Amino acid sequence: MQLYSHIIDLRISHPALDPDVVTRTLSLEPQHSWRAGDPRRTPKGTLLTGTRSAGYWAANPFSYGWRESTDALVEDALEELVTFLEPHRNFLVELSNAGNVRIWASTSGNRNYALELTPGMLTRIASLDITFIHDVYQGV
Repeated sequence: MQLYSHIIDLRISHPALDPDVVTRTLSLEPQHSWRAGDPRRTPKGTLLTGTRSAGYWAANPFSYGWRESTDALVEDALEELVTFLEPHRNFLVELSNAGNVRIWASTSGNRNYALELTPGMLTRIASLDITFIHDVYQGV
């Protein structure tokens, strides 16, 4: 058994993104969102100079947070998320035309582990015009 922790996020950026449309379309609440032109702020809410150059929306789709591989593998979480997103294919592809739609898998472990994405899963992700990012944290 491979031992690691992981979290899966869906992150969307687009120059003209209306985060409320994403929320309504996907029926998911974002952890972070803003529109182009909104004031820039730190994660704690402190106002920065300038404004946001693009709209952004990010969610931990099923609010699982960090999970252990003994409870669910990244591959299992991807299966659940991609299955959920497939009915929204046209919406996601449209967003990808001028922006970015990403599945962001962050993992952490104290020993070697591997993710195995089958050709079928890679094809399904690609058909949604989504980029898959694997972000690795060392032994957190």
